[in-house]
Amino acid sequence: AGHTVWRNETGRFWTGRIIHKENTSVTLANAIMIPCGLAVGSCDLIGIQAGTGRFFGIEVKTLKGRASKEQKNFIEHVNKMGGLAGIARTPDEALSILNSPAH
Repeated sequence: AGHTVWRNETGRFWTGRIIHKENTSVTLANAIMIPCGLAVGSCDLIGIQAGTGRFFGIEVKTLKGRASKEQKNFIEHVNKMGGLAGIARTPDEALSILNSPAH
């Protein structure tokens, strides 16, 4: 549909000095956990709407999947600030979010 879309990978990883490694197991000294991704609760897909340049966020869920409180807050904030955001369970639902009128 001409929109610019990025997959927003979120999660956490451990880093530190490797003191032992065997196959896929690693023991770290001075280990710290590093968060990654845009923000807690940020949508799975983020991007720029074609033609308007508006920021958008789409939280991708299965048919039975539920959004967390943080995800709902992120979606609400994006919409409040003039962007487009919502939950999509199908590609058609994602396009519907992007084709919705301005708030």
